[in-house]
Amino acid sequence: MKTKILVAALCLGLFACKEINLASFEEPQPQNVRAINEIPKKISGNYYDYENNISLFISRTYICKSEKHNDTLNISLLSPSEKISESTYYNSKTNEQYKINRINDTLFSGYVEHDTLFNLKEKDMLKKFKGSYFLNIYVEDTIWIVKKLNYSQGVLNISEISTENDLKILEDVTHTKRNDSLPLNVKPTKKQFKEFVKKQGFTKGETYLKINE
Repeated sequence: MKTKILVAALCLGLFACKEINLASFEEPQPQNVRAINEIPKKISGNYYDYENNISLFISRTYICKSEKHNDTLNISLLSPSEKISESTYYNSKTNEQYKINRINDTLFSGYVEHDTLFNLKEKDMLKKFKGSYFLNIYVEDTIWIVKKLNYSQGVLNISEISTENDLKILEDVTHTKRNDSLPLNVKPTKKQFKEFVKKQGFTKGETYLKINE
């Protein structure tokens, strides 16, 4: 059975993978805009993406996404390190264990994957500019992933640079050209970043509705 991420009580207890996207920035964006120490209280809370069945939790310091997965496996495909005892799956190699349901020779399991998208207690940085919040996610000294967050009347959208059109706009406004084998890494001025945002540079995103508590 494939290794799964077990259900966790806290998102911060799991490793958050910060991958390099199609584009990154040499410095937090926008330049010359003061960072915010906490996520605004009006934004914090629980959210849900009903289209993709994804939960989102926002505290004053971090943002965590949770997604439920279901998996099935024929019992004949278990490896020597995997065992089934009553309604529990054990893997002696990975030290995993979680509840399963067995119907004849088929095993059914469910698990929740938690991913910390943003964490101010690490090196991530939050800035507000022209009505939007920008999540600056630290990768290394000269590589920052930037996402745009908008919130209005219980609707939250997090968008990123993930399309060819986004890259073309970023190249045009910063007068740079990417190397085909590497992500585009740029250092725009405040004016250039403003132009990129104005031209709808952050196009693809996820939309969540706030859950009333």
